[in-house]
Amino acid sequence: MAARIRGSDLLKHRFTEEDLAKVLDLGEIEGVQFVDFFPLGIPAPDGARGVWHTRPEVLLELLDRLVKLERVPVIKVFPKGIPYPEMFEVAFEAGSGRRR
Repeated sequence: MAARIRGSDLLKHRFTEEDLAKVLDLGEIEGVQFVDFFPLGIPAPDGARGVWHTRPEVLLELLDRLVKLERVPVIKVFPKGIPYPEMFEVAFEAGSGRRR
């Protein structure tokens, strides 16, 4: 009898470790700081959540790189600073645990 395919096995094929590595590499832009990371699917990660803090002048470069990925994670941007944003918090959710 052939091994049964589990639903979680199928989800892993939608967002691979290589796809996740590409997302994490985007934070290597000067002016972008990676401040939070949480892998999903322990013990076999199949996704992650994370947060970058970015200066306003590099926000568009980071977003441009994110949307050009083959598999685009869920992206949330929140400005921080009064009366004008001094930095932006860019959160991502990737893989099977992401909210749609």
